[in-house]
Amino acid sequence: SWRGAKIGFIRGFSKEFPDAQTFKLEENFRSTGHILDASNAIIAQDQSRIPKTLYTRKGAGQPVEVLQFSYMSEEADAIAAEIGRRAASGCAWHDIAVIYRQNRLSRAIEEALIQARVPYEIVGDVGFYQRVAVKDALALLSLAARPDDRQSDEAFRRVANKPTRGLGVKGLGAIELRARDQDISLLAAVSETRLSQKAAAALREFERVVREIGAQEDLTVGDRMRLLLEDTGYYDMLRADDSDEAATQMENLAELADVADRYRKIDHLMEHASLASGAPGEKGKERVQLLTMHRAKGLEFRHVFLPAWEDNLFPGTNARNLDEERRLA
Repeated sequence: SWRGAKIGFIRGFSKEFPDAQTFKLEENFRSTGHILDASNAIIAQDQSRIPKTLYTRKGAGQPVEVLQFSYMSEEADAIAAEIGRRAASGCAWHDIAVIYRQNRLSRAIEEALIQARVPYEIVGDVGFYQRVAVKDALALLSLAARPDDRQSDEAFRRVANKPTRGLGVKGLGAIELRARDQDISLLAAVSETRLSQKAAAALREFERVVREIGAQEDLTVGDRMRLLLEDTGYYDMLRADDSDEAATQMENLAELADVADRYRKIDHLMEHASLASGAPGEKGKERVQLLTMHRAKGLEFRHVFLPAWEDNLFPGTNARNLDEERRLA
């Protein structure tokens, strides 16, 4: 589609031009019979469409399999297992695709593929652990775990001014210099550095929060992360932003917290995130393709998995046009 495109222009064309002839392009040269039967059944529910029934000369092909699962993680594990089985029988990784309605649905699939050691590529997006809010949350956890370790300095640089605390280039430079001179971490150097009144107050409060939450060893990693995001003002920063991007980041953080709840030690979560950020998600031909339905338009794959076909996900709760959702399906 393109900007300003509306299906009503096509549907109303014959009314505007009553002498126009209609030529239906009904033969499909890509898909097999079973796939077209399923597609025709879905789109037939659109009562205002121009009647058209797709057909193919390619034969019936393999039936469409419909499986039900109680949980998204269960569905993702089953997909990963089936992908592994097909690969073992000779199917090339790049002939397999997992296609979903929204980018945020990739996380469970990524987790399952990582555990199954299946190489994958996310088409047109970054991997879950490469997303901005996810990296910020991991940085906060790393900083809280080792506030006095110089290895936490990169984490400090990433989140010290999120949300804005009045820390500019000059102020950060002063902290860096103090840390180097005294051989201490950047977080520890905050209280040793002369800063503007605003920055000094905000950063010392930030240090207090990070240290206090980091010292609470009875918390799960997920609960510690939630506290850090709340008490440092990160959640409030996103809540104050009514953009779709901010809403997506909140969803990503909720997903990450669910993953983090499985761990008692931050190091174990970091190892998992490091594995997820490495080779499995790199670009390359021999990888399973993960992509949204919009990205999949015009592409062909021999093996396709379609997760999360359920109420409130596809169509979503904010789906403004159910007919458009049917066309995507």
